[in-house]
Amino acid sequence: MARRQWLLVGLAAVLTTCSSQIHIPDGQIGEIEGVWQSAGYGYVFDIRDGAGKTRLASYEQTSVSCLEADSLPLVGRDGDAMAFGEDGETELVVRRRGDQLIVRESGATGHIRMNRLEKLPDCPSASSENAADRRLLAFDVFWQNLAEHYPPYADRKLDVADRERDRADLEENNSDQMLGQLLCATVHKLGDMHTGIEWEDLGCNGKRPGTRDSADMDTDDFRPAIEARLGKRLTPVIDGKVEYASGLQGDLGYLRVTQLDDFADESYDMDRQEFEQALDTVFTVAERDGWDGLILDLRLNDGGFDSLGLELASRLTDKSHFAFQKRARDSRATSGFTPYEKLRVSPSDRPGFQGPIALLVSDLTVSAGETTAMTLLNRSPKPTLIGRPTQGIFSDILSRTLPGGWSFDLSNEDYRNADGQSFEGRGLPVPREFRTPVFTDEEIEQRCDSAVARALDHLANNPPATTPPCASDSTW
Repeated sequence: MARRQWLLVGLAAVLTTCSSQIHIPDGQIGEIEGVWQSAGYGYVFDIRDGAGKTRLASYEQTSVSCLEADSLPLVGRDGDAMAFGEDGETELVVRRRGDQLIVRESGATGHIRMNRLEKLPDCPSASSENAADRRLLAFDVFWQNLAEHYPPYADRKLDVADRERDRADLEENNSDQMLGQLLCATVHKLGDMHTGIEWEDLGCNGKRPGTRDSADMDTDDFRPAIEARLGKRLTPVIDGKVEYASGLQGDLGYLRVTQLDDFADESYDMDRQEFEQALDTVFTVAERDGWDGLILDLRLNDGGFDSLGLELASRLTDKSHFAFQKRARDSRATSGFTPYEKLRVSPSDRPGFQGPIALLVSDLTVSAGETTAMTLLNRSPKPTLIGRPTQGIFSDILSRTLPGGWSFDLSNEDYRNADGQSFEGRGLPVPREFRTPVFTDEEIEQRCDSAVARALDHLANNPPATTPPCASDSTW
């Protein structure tokens, strides 16, 4: 599952990572030194200069806990931006804006805003000599993070009655096995693929009932069915992650993107460069071959960086348009949330395509794949969604460490479209007349692709079912 980072992930921070040896003026360091508490997200930062070296120590805070997390050294600067990270790689960037500290992780959409504290809150040790006490504390921190950070999504509900009942069960049978069983039961009940637990050999995540997880499927089986219906071999640009076909009937093109990260296996900046170059390759072919329409296939997209989804959207428009708006759960705020941040798409001056688009999606379209689809629905001409509703996990992942070494991920953000609609927990809907089977066992076995067939007809202005879902050519 993508988009699990040190803080959160999405739109690029504009910062050139520099050597840790670069000199930072003392006055600028002083402006960010001290203790800071985030609005939402449950972070406390302690930024201090010691022995000539500035470090950022982070703490994960709830009303019942404050546990020490990562500590990062200063690695560079760009203007008033200070970069912290490891091994010379930027993990997050901080800037002063008035009385606040503005934080953005490399690759993130939006910001975390922090206010000064006079002193560091009481942060008790996460380790107790008594294992039973550690498990009870892990349970309490798990539930308090849900109480303070999990939004009241319309299509996902926390049952707070479970908390008291489950804690009583843990007190009666205090074991790692019981703790894992209780926490995973809550995760499964939420049905949120971005919410999960890990500990030693134990791991569990939610999933919307009736949907699939690409991790349980052999995705290499999908390509033959796609190629058979297109009547063209796919050309890989980034192997297995970005591939295309040109010269389809009606002068159409096809582009498949299966994830929005891990293109270069090094850093976000390298991922972005690889993805930009891949899009240059595809859309240069589109211009050369004169595509009149595009089938954009996000039916299997495991997510990644929202920013790379916005980069793709920037290649598919010649006008600036709204992308999405997002806010984080903030139990201290009167509204219960941080203010919305609104993201926009600006046209790119690199190769692109501005014609009609058939946008293929399914329950295997998750996370940044879904925010990309939601962004593209604001372009003109508006794409037509074909396939099945998406998974419905738009929020970035907030990662927590629980006492005893347990890891806990949860959703803590609320993404909405231009009309203020949320699709968290239900996914982007596909109009009834454009719903098709997607990668079913039967279609894969027979090398059929109903969604591609529907897209070919739609872009060619042919009646539905003009193109059969199964190719007659047995060589495919």
